[in-house]
Amino acid sequence: MFIDKIFIRGSKAREILKKIYIKYSKEERTYKKWIIQNEPNKKGQKEQKKTKFKIQPKISIVVPLYNTPKKFLNELIESLKKQTYSNWELCLADGSPEPIKFINKYLGDKRIVYKIIGENKGISGNTNEAIKLATGDYIGLLDHDDLLPPFSLYEIVKTINENPKVEFLYSDEDKLEIANGPRYGVFFKPDFSPYTLNSANYICHFSIFKKELMDKLGGLKSEYDGSQDWDIVARAVENTDKIEHIAKVLYHWRVHQNSTAGNSDSKPYAFEIGKKVIKDHVKRTLNTDVEVTDGLTPGSYKIKYKVKDNPMVSIIIDAEDLEDEKIQELIQKVKITTYTNYEILVITNKDIENVDKIIKPQSNIFEAYNQAVNEIEGKYFIIVDKNLIKIDSKSYIEDLLGICQDENVGIVGTKLYNKKDEVEHNGIIIGMNGIGDFLYKGVQKDVGTYMQRLSIIHNVSCVYVKYAMIDKEIFMQINKFTDEFTGLGVSIDTCMKILELGKQVVINPIISICVEKLSQIDKVDEDKIQDKWKKQYEKGDIYFSPNLDKTNTGISIKS
Repeated sequence: MFIDKIFIRGSKAREILKKIYIKYSKEERTYKKWIIQNEPNKKGQKEQKKTKFKIQPKISIVVPLYNTPKKFLNELIESLKKQTYSNWELCLADGSPEPIKFINKYLGDKRIVYKIIGENKGISGNTNEAIKLATGDYIGLLDHDDLLPPFSLYEIVKTINENPKVEFLYSDEDKLEIANGPRYGVFFKPDFSPYTLNSANYICHFSIFKKELMDKLGGLKSEYDGSQDWDIVARAVENTDKIEHIAKVLYHWRVHQNSTAGNSDSKPYAFEIGKKVIKDHVKRTLNTDVEVTDGLTPGSYKIKYKVKDNPMVSIIIDAEDLEDEKIQELIQKVKITTYTNYEILVITNKDIENVDKIIKPQSNIFEAYNQAVNEIEGKYFIIVDKNLIKIDSKSYIEDLLGICQDENVGIVGTKLYNKKDEVEHNGIIIGMNGIGDFLYKGVQKDVGTYMQRLSIIHNVSCVYVKYAMIDKEIFMQINKFTDEFTGLGVSIDTCMKILELGKQVVINPIISICVEKLSQIDKVDEDKIQDKWKKQYEKGDIYFSPNLDKTNTGISIKS
C-alpha cells in the first residue's frame, strides 16, 4: 500500500490518510458495512453479558512479554476487561531485563497473573512460562501487541457449548494500527484445510487449545521461534480432529513496523523457519519428504510432495471424433512428462499407434470414461480431452501423484487457463452462482489473489474431473462417474461422493494446463444435484467462508 511507503506508522499524517483510504476504498467500505451488519453493538454486548452458558470454561490467555510498550500492554489488558464473557485469566510472563512496573495497577484484578522470568527465553520459552501459570480449561495464545474485540471470548465459549468435545478452535481476523482505529485487511478463513495449512499458516490467530491438548503438545518449541505458532498449530491438528473454525472476526492483529503484520521484513528468518515447520509436519503426517520453496508472497510456499514406489499412472485420452493426426498430437502433448511408469488409453473408433489400449466410445462419454477405468493398469488416472493445448510442466505427473498417494486424498485438480492466460478453472465453489462456479474464472492465471489460491496447493470442495489425478480405488468405491447428471454436475457429484467417503479434494495450481475455453456451466441438473446433496448445499462450501460473496467468481466480502 502506498501509505506504508510514504508515512511512518503512528504518525498523525498516516492516521488521517488511513481513515481517508478506508472511507473511500470500496473493499474497506464494504468491510465497514459488514462489521455493522454482523457484529454486536453495545446493546447486543449487554445481552451477551447476561447469557448463562451451561458450560462455563475458564479461558486462560497466555502472553509472553519482552520490553513491551506500555501503550500496547495497557490496550491489550483493557480489551480483555471489556469482554462480555468474564471467566478468563490473563497469564503474563515477562522476560524483559527490567520488570514492567506499570503492570502493578492491574494486579488487583485476580484474573491477571504476572510473573518475572528473570531472563529472556525467546518467544517460545517466554510463552511456555506463561502457560505454566494457566489454570483454565482452555488456553489462548496472544501476542503482547494485539487486541481482542469485546465479544471474542463469548463466541469461543458459545462454540464450546455447541461442540463440547472441541479441542482446538480458531477464528477469522483483521488488522488495525491503533486501538479503536480503523479496521482493515480482514481475513475470512476456510474451515480446517490440511493441505492449505501445509502451504501457508492460514490459521495463525486467534487459536484456542484445550488444556489437555496443550499438555500433550508440551507447549511451544524454541527451535521453531519465528514460526512457533505455525508449528504448534501443526502439532495440534496432528493430535486431534476435534477442530472448530469460528467464522467471525475475534482477533485484531496490530500493524506496526516491528510486526510481521505490517512489515514482512521485520522477521525474515521466520519464513525460513516456516519451511522447516512444513517439512517436519509433512514427514510426521505423511511419512514423506517435500521440497519447499518461496511462494508468491512471504509466508506462502510452493511445495513438491515426493513420490513413493513409482506406481503406474494411466492417462485416458478422450479422442472421440478426432482424426488420426489430432489424436497423435494429443498423445505427444501428454508424453512431455518426465515420469516413466505410465500407460496411455485412447477413447476412439480408430485404429491408432503409440498407445497401450483403445477404448470404444459409448453412448455417454462418462460411460466411456468408466469403461476405460475398468481396463487401466494404473493405481491412479488422468483424463484429458481434445481441449488440451499444452501442459506447462514436465513434472505434472509427479507433482499430482505426490499428493494423490496420500490415502486421505481422492482427487487432485489442476489450474486450467486459456490462450489469453485467463483462468478457466482453479476449483469449484459449491453454491457460487447457483449449483457452483469456477473460482477466479477470467482473471490472469498468475496474479496474486486472496490466500494466494492461484499459486498454493490447497483444499477445495470440488474440482473439474478432467485434467485431475484420481485414485482408482477410491473412484471404484464411489461407484465411478454417475449417469444422473451431465456437464459440471458430474464433477460436483464425484467430488461430493469423495468428501462423503471422508477423503479430501485438493487442487495443485502449481500445475497449470492450457486448454480451450471450457463450456458454459450446465444448469439443467441444478435442482437435481442440489436435492441430492441438500445438506452440503445448506451448510455451504466449507472451504469458502460464508462471509464471502458467491454471486461472482472472484472473492469479495458478502454485503
